[in-house]
Amino acid sequence: MRTFIAALAPAYGFGNKAPLIIGKDNTLAASDAALLTANLDSFVFDFVTRSKLQSTSVNWFIVEQLPIIPPAAYIRTFGPKSAAELVKAAVLELTYTAHDMATFARDMGYVDGAGDVLPPFIWNEDRRLHLRAKLDALYFMLYGVYDPADPAQSRDDIRYIYSTFPIVERQEVASHGTYRSRDLCLAYINTLIAGQPDAIVAG
Repeated sequence: MRTFIAALAPAYGFGNKAPLIIGKDNTLAASDAALLTANLDSFVFDFVTRSKLQSTSVNWFIVEQLPIIPPAAYIRTFGPKSAAELVKAAVLELTYTAHDMATFARDMGYVDGAGDVLPPFIWNEDRRLHLRAKLDALYFMLYGVYDPADPAQSRDDIRYIYSTFPIVERQEVASHGTYRSRDLCLAYINTLIAGQPDAIVAG
């Protein structure tokens, strides 16, 4: 199972079991929220989070200790696109699948020539798995787990991190015959290194 699952949500009421990150002065820009959400949902962040937990609750004093990628790191480029551009596009597509998230889509600039928000993205499980795998590949690189100077060891380290999620592995092997998210992540590392961030890998 995943430990720390973050999501962007419309403006509804939430109980105390769903802690909210709303930013300073109750504001958080949509683009910043997209970067933070992707970071919190990455496999590598989840791996670190579990090493800090002492129970099934993620208390705020634990959250405050967790390593978040600083905004300046997102200027790193992969071919023609920055890390920030890649993350924002993926988070928009993964999040805006219903009309109640139209405000977020508008704030992200997903509008037509008249300024009207475009329709939500169609929910496609295979497409979503690819987007999440690409994000995980990106965050393994931003965190420095993937070291271009030692690609073989880096890939072994990534495989080890994925191996610590046995329930996810069992579910994917049962559904796909392989640990698909891990394999896609390793493949997307290749496309990012090659400067082809929009490439879609087979599998």
